[in-house]
Amino acid sequence: MTATGNQAYCAKSQIKIVTDFDIVDPDDTSILALYVQISAGYVLGEDTLSLIGNHPNIAPPIWNSLEGKLTLEGVASAPVSYIDIIAAVKDIVFQSTSNNPSDKSFSITIGDANFLPSTGHYYEYVPAVGITWTNAKTAAELRIYYGLQGYLATLTSAEEAQLCGEQAAGAGWIGGSDAETEGTWKWVTGPESGTIFWYGLANGYSPNFSFWNNGEPNQTGDEDYAHITAPGVGIPGSWNDLRNTGEADGNFQPKGYIVEYGGMPGDNPLNIAASTTIYVPTIANTYPNSRCGVGSLNLAADVSVPTATVYWFDALTGGNLIGTGLTYTTPILTLTTTYYALASENGCTDGTRTPIVATIYQVPIIQSNITFKNCDDDSVPDGIANFNLNEANDIITNNASSGLTITYYMSLSDANLGVNALNASLYNNSNGNTVYARVENVNACFMVCTVNLQVSTTSFPIGFFQELDSCDDDNVIDGLTEFDLSQASSMFISQLSSGQNLSVHYYKNLSDAQLEQNEILNQTTYTNGVAFSETLYVRVESDDNGDCYGIGPHLLLTVHPRPEFEVEQTEVYCSDNIPITLEAINASGNFTYEWKDDSGQVISNLPIASVASGNSYTVTATSASGCESFPISYTVKESAMASIDLDDITIIELSDNNGISINNSNNNLGIGDYEFALDRIDGPYQNEAVFSGVAAGMHTVYIRDKNLCGIAQIDVFILGFPKFFTPNNDGKNDTWHVMGLGSEFTNASVVNIFDRYGKLIKQINAKNGVWDGTFNSEPLADSDYWFLAELVEATGNIRTYKGHFSLVR
Repeated sequence: MTATGNQAYCAKSQIKIVTDFDIVDPDDTSILALYVQISAGYVLGEDTLSLIGNHPNIAPPIWNSLEGKLTLEGVASAPVSYIDIIAAVKDIVFQSTSNNPSDKSFSITIGDANFLPSTGHYYEYVPAVGITWTNAKTAAELRIYYGLQGYLATLTSAEEAQLCGEQAAGAGWIGGSDAETEGTWKWVTGPESGTIFWYGLANGYSPNFSFWNNGEPNQTGDEDYAHITAPGVGIPGSWNDLRNTGEADGNFQPKGYIVEYGGMPGDNPLNIAASTTIYVPTIANTYPNSRCGVGSLNLAADVSVPTATVYWFDALTGGNLIGTGLTYTTPILTLTTTYYALASENGCTDGTRTPIVATIYQVPIIQSNITFKNCDDDSVPDGIANFNLNEANDIITNNASSGLTITYYMSLSDANLGVNALNASLYNNSNGNTVYARVENVNACFMVCTVNLQVSTTSFPIGFFQELDSCDDDNVIDGLTEFDLSQASSMFISQLSSGQNLSVHYYKNLSDAQLEQNEILNQTTYTNGVAFSETLYVRVESDDNGDCYGIGPHLLLTVHPRPEFEVEQTEVYCSDNIPITLEAINASGNFTYEWKDDSGQVISNLPIASVASGNSYTVTATSASGCESFPISYTVKESAMASIDLDDITIIELSDNNGISINNSNNNLGIGDYEFALDRIDGPYQNEAVFSGVAAGMHTVYIRDKNLCGIAQIDVFILGFPKFFTPNNDGKNDTWHVMGLGSEFTNASVVNIFDRYGKLIKQINAKNGVWDGTFNSEPLADSDYWFLAELVEATGNIRTYKGHFSLVR
């Protein structure tokens, strides 16, 4: 069986699959069937094979779209002669509906197994629902096809994978396994046995060819055998790993196996198949082109086969055929234009056209020639000055320099070549009065401008300057403050203006002013850089062309200092004393002053102020330059000596812990801040107005104002009856008497003393009487004695107290 035909295919056309075909069989003259298949490059839904012409001895051909196979048989399944079958094969045509079809291979064979010309092997799907992999391997090796030994298919190319996957009659086992070493997948059948085709799980890699489905292999439950995935699950014709038995039902239940024939040792050569191909010429490479500015461009393209040529069109579809050949020269273009190339053979104008762009980049729009001026301010009127050439950028580009690269050169040749660029920020025209600006955009398109340099002879009058002064009136006394420089601009312009459109620019030094760099841009809120006095350089230039009209150190900024002085902080005014005097001291100059109270009332315009009340006073100073100091607040605290009487005293007496408490709540004693001492005017003093553990008797309480406005005092009596006495003439506790009896009690107060049996021993005056421990001038023995005190108040009221005490010898 022989077939010829390696033909170019024109998209969407019909083409016979052979240019010649013949069968030579010395034994027979007829055949039962012949099978013609698109064995490589088949696209389901686009590609078809069909029989044309009149063939009365051939039954209507059977087209299997899944396998891409056309079956020719005799009428009523009768044998068909070689003559008729040869004629029919010569009339089989291929057609694709795609505008961009791929190359195709056709196989022609007498057997129903699929034949792949690239391997010379045959492939057969054998249905066997539920068969295990090991049984399938055994069954495949028992199958013989025209003398060829079968084996589970080993798929080592995309053509094999498609023919045995997408174009097979069903899905099933193939000859791959990692049962020997987990994660190392090998072909374990046929002539490729031992060839590794995959390492790892789904994220592994292949040293050869593999065609796993998405997420496969995944080793879900000891899955060690390769299987072609059921149709409709993931990628058509791809592989997944299964256990030897697969699943009991569903998509992962084995439905059969794929047998491959060919390549085994001992196989005899077969000549029961033939093949042909068609190819689609394509554009292999394109060569677009570009230029700067208006002009023509040469475009080019390569084709995939040397027999094809290139057709050039002006539209993606339809349009005009504007040229043929591997190159095309465009007409004069002003804008970027897309052309379309088609690889054509035999005059075919159908198929996919490939765009090739002729790009026209716009050149920068600039002035071709300008004059750029600067001022001569080096004290020598020689027409020589430093230029910052970058200041000409906006003039050259008409204020459109953004996105452009501008460089300067001494010669036009250097500018065109872009070599030997000048230091544009500092160029002295002693090196030449003409330079060349190369203006280049992001597409490397450029234009050159001739820049003529001139030095202006205009200048400010000798000694001319303007002064702006201000007070150091911010929050920090540092000689720095904000200036509005624009306030001086009109005076500078008036010195030079002759009808030109001028503007004033300020710099910190001459170099910056000459080169127009580091300009002070915040003119209205400029803070001087040198404390108290700074001189700025002024440059006046034309807003029309940048020409310089005057330059020099002509603006003096003066900062007058803020007045500084001191006031001794916080004074106390005693309300019962004479007025006090407040005074500003240590002033940094001769100033005027203004004192105010907290209501804003002015109380003095002198360095001193006399006040007679507590208040918060504020003083400010003003210098001769009109600069005002920070206001200093001076607090005068008003205080007074305490005022106290016995109503302010609470006494705890006749107890084991006598005490004195002074009521100091709600300014009860006065407006002062007070501290307290007992019995000693010089203290110690305490903040607490309570004394505890105080002995019976008379005490003096001292109340001192902490602001030194005086010490008040009051006598306090604590009534007490001694618990014992010792009449041994040692000068201590020799008598028993009532203690702390004050003037609120009269001399009618008496105390009766009894022995333990109730016998009256002695009656004494409570205010001044004492008992020496005798009865009828005889000393009494140690014992406990009882007393009854009847204390008569000045009001006539009588207070009675009872108790006992000890006489200790």
